[in-house]
Amino acid sequence: MPVATNVWAADRPFIWNKIDVGGRMAVLRLKDGTLLVHSPVVLDNALVDALARLGPVGHIVSPNYEHVKYAEQWQKRYPEAKAYACPGLKAREPGIFGAAVELRGRDAPAEWQGEVEPLHLSYEANPFTGKPFFNEVVLFFRPARLLVTSDLFWNYPSVAPGGTKLWKFGMDQVYLRFYRSFMIKDKGAYEAAMQTLLQDWDWEAILPCHGDAVISGGKALLRRHLGRT
Repeated sequence: MPVATNVWAADRPFIWNKIDVGGRMAVLRLKDGTLLVHSPVVLDNALVDALARLGPVGHIVSPNYEHVKYAEQWQKRYPEAKAYACPGLKAREPGIFGAAVELRGRDAPAEWQGEVEPLHLSYEANPFTGKPFFNEVVLFFRPARLLVTSDLFWNYPSVAPGGTKLWKFGMDQVYLRFYRSFMIKDKGAYEAAMQTLLQDWDWEAILPCHGDAVISGGKALLRRHLGRT
């Protein structure tokens, strides 16, 4: 599904506790023609064929601790592609991510040619364990003025199917409040991340892994989502 110039998405079910909460993979085509895949979904023949028409898969990004289910499948299908991971995944799952490049801070791999910039959201932690929870890395695709997220931002529609209605309520009314109040542990790192996301980076569209894409007005929506208005 095309989203913007050199940006596509592939939507697939994302089952959590028997609820399909929806999942989306982002595909960015770099100026050298290679494809960057963010948060890979289950790989089937139709998706393989669709990607082949767009270009060679050169970069596979596992952006947080939750969006990793299909990473090994993709690495085996595209062994020439370089794997990237949020900090901590190499230690958690060395058999899958041992050779991956960890995306730390705002350091972008040279292969991304200044087109894609990462940001590691290092400020959040599980309030019960003190350890990183999602440990997410978001991406800024400069040519499309697009922010790609996994769990920092979700945008479930007001009319959601089946059990997703309950999930939407839980995420919007329960988890988001909990996140704001109890999971932001490093205030300095949080403010630095907000400076990057809301001031330094010039973007307007958001492509989340869950819920609807936002083509315009995305930065204002993220501000409201994070209670920064």
